[in-house]
Amino acid sequence: MTRRMPHAPAVLATLRRVILVLTLLASVLFCSGAGKKYKLYLVTFHLEAEKTDNPKMITPVKLGREHRQYFFNKIPTFTDHDIQWFFPFTSDDGVSYGAAFKLKDHALTELKAITLTNQGKLLGLRCSDAPLEAVLIDRPITDGVVVVWNGLQQRHLQEFRKRFPHVDDLAPPSGPEFNLPGR
Repeated sequence: MTRRMPHAPAVLATLRRVILVLTLLASVLFCSGAGKKYKLYLVTFHLEAEKTDNPKMITPVKLGREHRQYFFNKIPTFTDHDIQWFFPFTSDDGVSYGAAFKLKDHALTELKAITLTNQGKLLGLRCSDAPLEAVLIDRPITDGVVVVWNGLQQRHLQEFRKRFPHVDDLAPPSGPEFNLPGR
């Protein structure tokens, strides 16, 4: 006579669930390691957040002479992939540099919407190892150009040059154009 276990179907169902969970966990770990390596962005733009937002989604930043506490979204609004060209310049302080960044067409519409609905907030620029610099959104930006007025160093401009075209590289040659005399 065969001895029958009273809870055999329940044990088998539990065993199947455990095997399924372990298989899914192994595939997630394998897939995460098999994908592309994490890419560190050179430039990211972050919109100012509220102190009451989810603490996991914001980061505190002290800005200004008074070191006033601000909060910015951890997830960038724009990244390197959104930049079409850049234009560097010496800032008013004479020590650091600023830069204008022209966003690509796909980001231009989003920038216009963000600046239209978030006037009075800050848009922060994080550039590699530089402290976050922020600009006040005081009007809708319709031309797709975001200007960071200071806080960048010469090494940042060199990194930009490697990653983005300089505006002068895209401009047509200047000067008068003459037609050759017709024959």
